Amino acid sequence: KDITLDLANEAGRELLIRLIGTADVIAENYTPRVLDQLGLDYGAVQRINPSIVMLRMPGFGLDGPWRDNPAFAYVIEAAAGISWLTGYPDRNPYEPYSVGDPNAGLHALNGVLLALEHRRRTGEGSLVEAAMVDAALNIAAEQVVEYSAYGAVLHRAGNRGPTAAPQNLYRTSELDEFGRDDSWVAIAVETDGQWESLRAALGEPGWAADPALATAVGRRAQEDLVDEHLGAWCRQRTGDEVVATLWPAGVPVAKVMQPHRQTELEQLAARGFFERIEHPVNTPAHFSTLPFRFSSGPQRVHIRAAPLLGQHNREVLAELGLSGAEIDTLEAEGVIGTAPAMGGSKATR
Repeated sequence: KDITLDLANEAGRELLIRLIGTADVIAENYTPRVLDQLGLDYGAVQRINPSIVMLRMPGFGLDGPWRDNPAFAYVIEAAAGISWLTGYPDRNPYEPYSVGDPNAGLHALNGVLLALEHRRRTGEGSLVEAAMVDAALNIAAEQVVEYSAYGAVLHRAGNRGPTAAPQNLYRTSELDEFGRDDSWVAIAVETDGQWESLRAALGEPGWAADPALATAVGRRAQEDLVDEHLGAWCRQRTGDEVVATLWPAGVPVAKVMQPHRQTELEQLAARGFFERIEHPVNTPAHFSTLPFRFSSGPQRVHIRAAPLLGQHNREVLAELGLSGAEIDTLEAEGVIGTAPAMGGSKATR
């Protein structure tokens, strides 16, 4: 359910305190000083509701010299070293498209679930501190381990990998739906057996007959040459033609899909990965489900659309014991509302 509260208003803060008293979990992702200023750190929240699980998701943690620094995915990925490894060796690092945000949420959810299980067993509430930078470092651990264990510094390698060769994206012949020369396939040859299958699917071209290319070590030593020839072969064919040739041969290959076209993939459609949801304001849309399945329990993940802003203000506040007149006053004073506050104004409609 969705309600709005203006926490700059004393009445809004008082309502929040009353809500905390009824809650199982409270989650926030402000910089630490915000809740300090509101007087709602974990100690204060625990006094209101001793069994509550409180999730705090600051960018850099609740302590340390960076605690009050604002952060979002772009900053977190850079601080964790993820951006350093993303891109090509002769270019600047690339921003890996906000992976830091959902990654932080997934790690935080695991922490909350563990805290709820701890409460079920012991009756104790918990503070779960899930700093975004910690979660980002958790998925960037490879470069830390490589350096600490072997003294190896990983570098940007484009689309190439440490084992598969060839491994890259190759441009195909067709234009995309916007008329751009921007259609690609991904090919990754992980084993020498797959290399033999690739050679056969290509028709045993002379350039691929070099015995030095029979091993991954040899292919990595000549990756530029292999990419040049394989890229030329793909360039003369559509993505569908490339996949139709290589996939039956056992070569790992896929078209590079534009994100908005994921719902067209027959594999995902067959598995019911996208569910159609009606919406009271917008047109119906398809949403991804959970990336795992259960043998029992509900078969649909999305039961209804997400609530509108402030949709349940009256319902929730009435459950707290407020009268209709009191709720009307809160709305008139901008303590609650159903529209974003723009430029500091307190919109109520």
